[in-house]
Amino acid sequence: MDSTTCSSSDTCAAAVGNSSLSSLDLVIYGTSGLVAMGLSTIIALQLDAVSRLFLSPKSLLAKRRREYKYALEQGNEYTALMIRQHVGGGKGLYLPKTESIVWEKISKTDSEGMTELISGMLDSEKATPVIVAIEQDIEDDNNPNEYYLFLAFPPESKSAGVSTPVAATVYRRVRVPLISFCDKLAEAFRKQMTSTALCFTADANCGLGTDMLTGVVKDCDHGVATIANPAWMTTLALIVSNNTQNITTTQFETIIFALCRLDAFRVRESVGVSRTVLFALPGQSCVPLLLPLVQKVFVHERHLFVYDGCCHSVEYGLGLIKKYGSSYRQKASKEEWALVSETPGVTSAVYPMAPLRHNRALPETLAKLNSSQASIVEAWMASVNVFLDMKAKEKKNFYTPFVCRLGFLMKRSGIGNGDGSDLSELALKNVLEFITGSKSRALPDKVMDSAKTSLKRKREDAEKEFFASNKLTSDERTLVEKCVFTHKSILIGEKTLLDTVQPKEDWSLKAAKKLKSCLCCLPGEGEEEDDDEDDDVEGEANVMESTKSDTDISQPSNSSKGGSRSKYVDGKAGFAFDPNMFSKK
Repeated sequence: MDSTTCSSSDTCAAAVGNSSLSSLDLVIYGTSGLVAMGLSTIIALQLDAVSRLFLSPKSLLAKRRREYKYALEQGNEYTALMIRQHVGGGKGLYLPKTESIVWEKISKTDSEGMTELISGMLDSEKATPVIVAIEQDIEDDNNPNEYYLFLAFPPESKSAGVSTPVAATVYRRVRVPLISFCDKLAEAFRKQMTSTALCFTADANCGLGTDMLTGVVKDCDHGVATIANPAWMTTLALIVSNNTQNITTTQFETIIFALCRLDAFRVRESVGVSRTVLFALPGQSCVPLLLPLVQKVFVHERHLFVYDGCCHSVEYGLGLIKKYGSSYRQKASKEEWALVSETPGVTSAVYPMAPLRHNRALPETLAKLNSSQASIVEAWMASVNVFLDMKAKEKKNFYTPFVCRLGFLMKRSGIGNGDGSDLSELALKNVLEFITGSKSRALPDKVMDSAKTSLKRKREDAEKEFFASNKLTSDERTLVEKCVFTHKSILIGEKTLLDTVQPKEDWSLKAAKKLKSCLCCLPGEGEEEDDDEDDDVEGEANVMESTKSDTDISQPSNSSKGGSRSKYVDGKAGFAFDPNMFSKK
């Protein structure tokens, strides 16, 4: 695969269809098509700076989004190629020219063949296949537009047991029709009883939070198996974003259920006392497309949403780009399955896959940022936006995640008690209790000691490698905040998302919904746990009405009047209220 696949002619061709563009616009489009190539970040930014001078904000955003889409697609294809190489024996043995003949093919009319394959896959005495790719097969003369699932079966090994081999080796490779096969696989899993819980982590912080927690969970070794940033999820998100084959929502849900259960079954040997498999969704880019589907399918499983402020996320994202480069050709540090099968964080964290719509002020504010900053800001906003949307509908979708503020773990502040004390260890304990399902029983001291040491190391590494040399200037922070504020429902600075879990021994997933106290009262005084039925209906109607438009302002106020909770809690005060939602008499 050529590292400079993107051509300026492709971008120009896409722009020609827009008759409103001037000839100068077309020249700029052709030049800016180079940004998605494997050129240096400096050159890319220089070209983007030229575009910012001559293109209107809307045209600039359209150009950038095409570049983001191209980078995501090319990066995903390259990751799939590396996975194919891994299951084909590794770099030394893999022969790309033999790809078309080494795959066993089962058609969608071969129901018996699919049933037999699934029966073998669910044999607990055998190693479970890995998911190589979800792709269309252009060599399929009958239906080149059909999506197929590519599975690879590890060779039998007494020494390896049922675990996936770490090193590259030659697998048995099978191609099956995606939709019909997942229908059968999902049906088979629904008939199985399992004692293993699933925990899904989504983020709005350029992947730092999920990477830290996944690493901590591995290091403390308390019976939680981890599946981080699986490439097949990124592929599925891309298909959802450009659903040319009209796959239904129900079919997407079935695919997610079947493949998540398959991956969880594959790592069963790593599941210990906590009986949990932790899935880290691949980056904030995929969250807007995958989280609603995953939550609906696994509504009774554990869900964790980790977020950070937008400026901190931009700084970390810029650090990723600086360290790994802007090329989509990202290779794993080692040719090991867990690393090869991951979507690179620099791809899934910095490019928005589901751009925000119906925000008229956003193009103009994003145009004042360079391309890298703008892409991270939009990806972060899209992730937080879907969180807010799902929380607004929680009475219908039952979305009750552990909302984790990364600032607690990073020791940035003591928000929650107001005195600036370090709450990182208590916050870590709380989130580990949620992930492991052990809130009602204490985590062993050995586990907590390992977790604290791991978190400290990862926090120091993040500060040194990513934050220290990528601090935004005061002017840049102002520009980022202006972009975020165009959403109107997203507050910035020292504000926290609705239902952020405050670090304490007796933590709760839900903040009090109905407040009869004022700011002069202590938190908890005058509160009722449950709203009556009438208030529930009225509150839901107000929330739904406020989310119909991106122009509703939800800012905290120090007013002592009672009313409904805003979508955010002011970290510097006991509670924050939305003045637009106060009851009027």
